[in-house]
Amino acid sequence: MSVSTISVQECTAAEYQQALMQLEQKQPSSVSFLQSLVYARLQELIGRQVVYVIGSAANVPVACGVGICYQLPGGLRYLYFPYGPVVTENVVYTALSSAILPIARRLGCAFVRIDNDRWLTTLNLKPAPNDISRLSSLQPRAEWVLDINQDTEAVWMGMHKHARYNVRLAERANASYKQFAPAEAPFDEFIGLMQTTSDRDNFSLHDEAYYRAMLNAMSPKDGFVAIVYINDAPAAAALFVLHDNQLHYVFAGSSNDYRKIAPAYFLLWNALQHGKRKGCSLLNFGGVQDDVKKLHLQGVTSFKKRFGGYQINHRNPHDIIVSPFKYALLRLYKRIR
Repeated sequence: MSVSTISVQECTAAEYQQALMQLEQKQPSSVSFLQSLVYARLQELIGRQVVYVIGSAANVPVACGVGICYQLPGGLRYLYFPYGPVVTENVVYTALSSAILPIARRLGCAFVRIDNDRWLTTLNLKPAPNDISRLSSLQPRAEWVLDINQDTEAVWMGMHKHARYNVRLAERANASYKQFAPAEAPFDEFIGLMQTTSDRDNFSLHDEAYYRAMLNAMSPKDGFVAIVYINDAPAAAALFVLHDNQLHYVFAGSSNDYRKIAPAYFLLWNALQHGKRKGCSLLNFGGVQDDVKKLHLQGVTSFKKRFGGYQINHRNPHDIIVSPFKYALLRLYKRIR
C-alpha cells in the first residue's frame, strides 16, 4: 500500500459507523468511545459541527475519524480528533494529514488537532507544548484502566482491601443496585448526585443540557445509568458507556448522607460485573491526575486506583497548522493569560 492508493473523503454518520466496526476488529487495542457515533451524536446535539472522515484503499477502509469543531475566544476555530483518528496502516497517516487540511479550511479552522499517540510516533512529530495543549476540549493525558477479562474472584482479590471493605459495608447497609437504559434513567436523581459531588469537591459541571444530550445520544446497547439506593434514597450514580469491549466510567456522583458507607465502590463493583457479562475486557475509569491538564484529582485518582489496574499515558496532541497567523495569536494568548 502506498500513499497514492489511499483516498480520503468525508462521509455520512452511517458510512462512518460501518467503517469503524470493520477497523475496530483490526486494532491492537480498544478504540475509545470518543471516536464512536455516540460521542459524535452528543456533540451534534449540543450544537457543535462534526466531521466524519474515511480513508480507503481499494474500497476497503484503512482509517476513519470523528472530528469536532471547537470555538476559542476571538472567533478562532479548530478541528479536534479526540483519541483519533482510528488508523490500521502507518502509511495512512501521511495521506490523512494532507486530506484533512482542505476540510479544516472549508470549516474556517486555524488548525487541526490530532490526538493519536501512534500518529506522533510513526511520523516522528513534535507534540504541542503543555500550555497550547491545555484547551478545554483536551482529553485526559492519563487514564486508569482495569483488566476485567480475568475471573471475578481474581478481580475482587486484586482490589485494595479498603475497596473490598466498602463494598461489604454497603451490602450490610442493604444497599440496592439498579440499572437503567439511558433514556429511562431518573435524570433528577442522577444530576442531583452529580451536583452534590461538584459542590463538595469543588469541580465544575457541564450544564444540564449536556447530560440530557448524552443520555439522548445513547441507545440501550451503548451503555446504562447505574444508581445505588440506601433506605430508598439515591446514594450514588454513574453513567457507563459500552464500546469496543470497554466499559467506560464516564460521569458519577454521590450523596453527602452516606459518605461513611462510600456506596460508589458498591456501584462500580456491580457495574464491573455487568460489563464482564456483556463481554467487556477492560474497565476504563477515565482520567486521573496528570501534569498537563492540571486538575486536582487526588481523591478521584486514589478512588479509581483502589480497584487495581494500570495507567495509560497519552502524549500531547499534534497540531496541524492551517493558519500560521491565527495559531501564533493562540500561542500569544496562552502565554499572557
